[in-house]
Amino acid sequence: MKKEVKKCIKYYLENINSDEYKEYRAKSDAQGRENHYQYIKEEKPEWKDRTDYYDDSDITNTYICDVLSNEGVTKLLKKIYSLSRKEYRVTNYYKKPSVINKYDYIHLQYSHSGYGKFAEIELLKDKYIKSIDISWVQINSYFAFFEYRFTFKCCLNDELYNQFICDNIGSLNTKDYLIWYHIGKDKTMNYLMLDQMKDEYFSIICQHYITSVLYSEQGKKSQLINMICMTRKSPINIDGLYLGDFGVSYYNREKNYVVLSEFEGVNYCLYAGNNIIPYFSVCGYISEYGNEFYNCFFGNRELKMFEREFSKFSTGRKKITYNKQLKKLLNKMQSMSEIENKEFNNFYREFESKWEFYMSNDKTDLREYHKNGITKIKDIYNDNFSYLRLLSEMNYTKSNYINSIVASVTSIIAIVISVIALLYN
Repeated sequence: MKKEVKKCIKYYLENINSDEYKEYRAKSDAQGRENHYQYIKEEKPEWKDRTDYYDDSDITNTYICDVLSNEGVTKLLKKIYSLSRKEYRVTNYYKKPSVINKYDYIHLQYSHSGYGKFAEIELLKDKYIKSIDISWVQINSYFAFFEYRFTFKCCLNDELYNQFICDNIGSLNTKDYLIWYHIGKDKTMNYLMLDQMKDEYFSIICQHYITSVLYSEQGKKSQLINMICMTRKSPINIDGLYLGDFGVSYYNREKNYVVLSEFEGVNYCLYAGNNIIPYFSVCGYISEYGNEFYNCFFGNRELKMFEREFSKFSTGRKKITYNKQLKKLLNKMQSMSEIENKEFNNFYREFESKWEFYMSNDKTDLREYHKNGITKIKDIYNDNFSYLRLLSEMNYTKSNYINSIVASVTSIIAIVISVIALLYN
């Protein structure tokens, strides 16, 4: 583990429970409310009735989502089957791969995409987490979407939330996605940085169970898609709930809960009331509406990861040679060709019958928000696929040229050796 990460963890543990930080937190909350009030009064008077900031809520469970190739699914299953029986009670729904018997867990699917339970894991000795239920669905013919539902032994209030982080932060290791912050040499407490740490460490620690205990192809290099679920005693009134600090929000009229999201499509939060814990799963939507649905909601995150991986080839830092990394990149590009889904328009009709979509506090048309977004992503993949193919052809031509030179030199050397041998004979 990098020393910067260790330094950050030490800094967090030394300061997060200090009286100085608690005093700052109380003053900051009060000042934040006053700033909200003044802003709404002067800039957005139409929001004057939105005074509900969702206080006194507890975390009921959380979701971590991942994407795996067929090889990744195989490795995940091997990990699940190898878990200690003393620490885990496991229910597997798929056969374990062996040296003799190998399976295609992910295969070509154009007409449909089935989904369901992948495994259930009960944690027997964990202080906080009761179980991890894994559901999965194929996004396309190359990759599957995995949804890990973490259920806690009791709901986490602010105190237990903080204790969960403090008790588990030391478990992070080199297999995990690790974040670090700049800590100055002076001893002045950085309150904003501690706020950010408190918000980010929770999901990173939950992700640790996947990247360290189980298996992930993306989890070591980036933060996985996550959603924290919260509830409280009082009910939700969407017209009074303040949504202005979030990117976009999806309100379920039928079950009266709201899903909040940042624009990046990585961090989500589900709010419910009446102490209800609604079951939510995105797998069913992906199964019904396919690759196009996935890219509508998570395409920007995938595009950023694609940019990072593809830049290695476009800058020349990594040679164009056939390997697993290049094959995965090509499969990612090819998967966009499956994006056409004639049933996807049905999603908008069903969404409008059960859901409402908000940008900040303003109700917005989801179809307009998504308009042309998928086409642009597809064009980017197609253009880069053409560029990668050109690089491959150039590299192939160069390799043939080098091979011809080597062959010519080898032939000359062989002739010289033969001549010398004849002279001596």
